[in-house]
Amino acid sequence: MISYVFLRRKKKRGGEMTQEERLLAQHVLLLKTKKLTIEQICKHFEISRDSARRDLIKLGDLADVQRIRGGAILVPVQESALPYLQREQMSAIKMAIGKAAAHLVNENDFIIVDSGTSLTAMAAHLIRPATVVTNSIDCLAILADQESINVHLLGGKLNHYHRAILGPKAVEQLLEYQVNKVFLGVCALSEFGLSTSSEEEAHIKKAMIQQAQQLVLVCDSNKFEQQNFHHICGLDKVDIIITDQYPAKSLLTSIKKYGIELLVVNETNKGNNNEQ
Repeated sequence: MISYVFLRRKKKRGGEMTQEERLLAQHVLLLKTKKLTIEQICKHFEISRDSARRDLIKLGDLADVQRIRGGAILVPVQESALPYLQREQMSAIKMAIGKAAAHLVNENDFIIVDSGTSLTAMAAHLIRPATVVTNSIDCLAILADQESINVHLLGGKLNHYHRAILGPKAVEQLLEYQVNKVFLGVCALSEFGLSTSSEEEAHIKKAMIQQAQQLVLVCDSNKFEQQNFHHICGLDKVDIIITDQYPAKSLLTSIKKYGIELLVVNETNKGNNNEQ
């Protein structure tokens, strides 16, 4: 069953949900039901029709939502409408990486699952009972029907480009959890460690790492030998890397130096200058 943590926390503190948090929850409902009426919004979120109409106006700005008379429906989106989908296709390689990551989850593990298409593929392959903390709305949509998996969705600001919850509220909430493993998406990986071009992403990934006993990087090989502006962590923090190709010698040497376990899902596709 899904645990909408941000909903419960607001009610416990006696405050109302912000519009941003309502919009996120409404989009999650829409992903499941395909249609949402103004009456359903009023009843579910205990708000007035005027507030529900204002929510529908903003909800209609999303690429996969179309406003209709008295509500909204989920519609197919063109790849050009979503930079996230333009940038990352759910290839067979990503599915293989995601499957390998899912196999590292033990029964009744407490895990954090980051956003990204390989992590979405991982969510699709999760079969063991577990508790999952995630900031990914795509992972949430996939895990919604998995009754053996308890899902905690981070609250905060929805970043439409990354299709993930980012920002200080999500980081603050992460500090309340302690987990066995974090499965982290990779923006850039080099001998100097993990980095990203987004300051918000760097903050939330650092918080995820801090709360986990084990760090697993879920990384397709085109992220190797890349370095971005915002540093996340060094290789000394990494326990396992799951990828589709052995990295070049310089990075592979650093991986071996820090005793990182390297899981390659497509061992016939090795780099030209790699060692094993």
